Amino acid sequence: MTTRNQLLQLAEGAVRVPETQNLSSVKLWCEYAIWGLLFYDDQSPWLTVVEALHICFHRKGQGDPVFTAVASVTSAEHEAITYRLRLNNELRHMLFRDREVIRIANGQSVDEKARWHGWLETVSRDYTGLELGYLQDEFDTFGEMARSVELLRTAEIEAQSAKRWTSRHILPLGPDMLFADVNDKNSLDRKFMRRTGEMLYLMLNRASLRDELGRLIETRLLNSGSPWNRLARRIGGPTTASVGDTHIGYLPMSSASSYDRLAQDWIALLSLRNIPVESLLDPLERVSGLMQILYILERAQETIGDNVPVPPFFLDLLGAPGNNPIRKLSANQFKRHRSMQIEAIGAFIDAFADSDHWSAVLASAAGGKEAMDLLATRFRWKPSRSPNPDWMPPPEEQLAELRTQAQNSKGHSITSTFSNHAKHIGMLRAQRSSGTWYAPSDAFLEALVLANITTPMEFGDFLHRLMTRYNIVVGPEEVRIAFNVKTSALPAPLADLKENERRLEDRLRVLGFLDRKSDDCAFVINPFHNATTTSGAAQLVYA
Repeated sequence: MTTRNQLLQLAEGAVRVPETQNLSSVKLWCEYAIWGLLFYDDQSPWLTVVEALHICFHRKGQGDPVFTAVASVTSAEHEAITYRLRLNNELRHMLFRDREVIRIANGQSVDEKARWHGWLETVSRDYTGLELGYLQDEFDTFGEMARSVELLRTAEIEAQSAKRWTSRHILPLGPDMLFADVNDKNSLDRKFMRRTGEMLYLMLNRASLRDELGRLIETRLLNSGSPWNRLARRIGGPTTASVGDTHIGYLPMSSASSYDRLAQDWIALLSLRNIPVESLLDPLERVSGLMQILYILERAQETIGDNVPVPPFFLDLLGAPGNNPIRKLSANQFKRHRSMQIEAIGAFIDAFADSDHWSAVLASAAGGKEAMDLLATRFRWKPSRSPNPDWMPPPEEQLAELRTQAQNSKGHSITSTFSNHAKHIGMLRAQRSSGTWYAPSDAFLEALVLANITTPMEFGDFLHRLMTRYNIVVGPEEVRIAFNVKTSALPAPLADLKENERRLEDRLRVLGFLDRKSDDCAFVINPFHNATTTSGAAQLVYA
């Protein structure tokens, strides 16, 4: 028996949508068929990494390997993976909702019994059903407990974001530091953690180096005995409540070069033993976000199918005000990238329009009604229509209406996901009066160095690696190659491009990642790659 999921329109070469995939909330299938279900704009790269590690921690807890075997890169079957999410309400309350602990700890009273009694009484009165009496057995004094809470609060990620307390998170340094994204009734509503991390996990799971990466993830990220996790376990208490099993989302392509590059970056970062794992998570989420937006562009180009390279990211290092050539080139590249995603949706619909099924609809006397049924089946698209077939728009108009709606989607679209993730990783800058363009933060540059440099690399070779690996260009030589300039003029003045390149060199030198030996010889270095190298940056930079 053919199911509804099996009738969906798929991208060329895509795996089938698993029967476990619940599509009841999907109103228009085009975007998900091309890129996957779901790349979500309000789920930051930080929360994406946290969600991916949820799956890894669950699999380890079940005694399974971090990644599941994929039968073949040419397999038409999708992975069937389920995992559970911890609620961890007591810990989350202590970290993000309770404000009495610190107030009482800083008060005048030194009576331990009175402190505990007053605080527990407040909890009982204000938060029905929350039992925190176990904390008296975990800590010798109220002050020790308060200091522990205060310390663990420093591990919050994206502390500046104004999220509800049930959607806030800390560094995923152990299974006791994880929370589900729920509403105030503890129901999984995925407001900010909405499967983009599942896409990240699936990309890693389909990489050729997944076995090596799985071992690194287990040894470096899944350690339940870390000091941070032990502290979280003490504060969180003995409860193990969780949200029911959830099925993983849908990623259409069984293989892609971006999957392998993503896994290579994770391996490179997790292999840096001289960096504490809590400090590695920041560059890890930045390269993960970068590789996901690269995946979005590469899938768009594959769907458009015009056999031209993906337009490069051009980074503005000058930071000069006004509409200067460097900023203008960077802004134009961003606009081109956004338009590609819209073009890809149009190309996906065009491919359907060329199919035999649609041709049969056009040839049918009852084409209007058949078009409505076919578009509902293939794209889950059900606009308001009259039940009278005589009032149905002709098939061409229905398909044009679907195209318009798909390409002009407002709100949580793939284009907003692309923009928001590029901003979060420190690659994209937006100013109300100046527009939006690619301009890297220090932390983004640092992540690129840590993921790509082992032994010292000549600066020109580093620029070439950024171009070939991430499609990032900065200086004139890489611009000439990436823009396929042979006889025509460069897209920006040569002097400006050279100055842009020099500014990158200056930035890396200030960060401690570049060593200039002479006027003609500069090397990009990674001082964290081995214990014998001590020159360069003394600590990681966060932005």
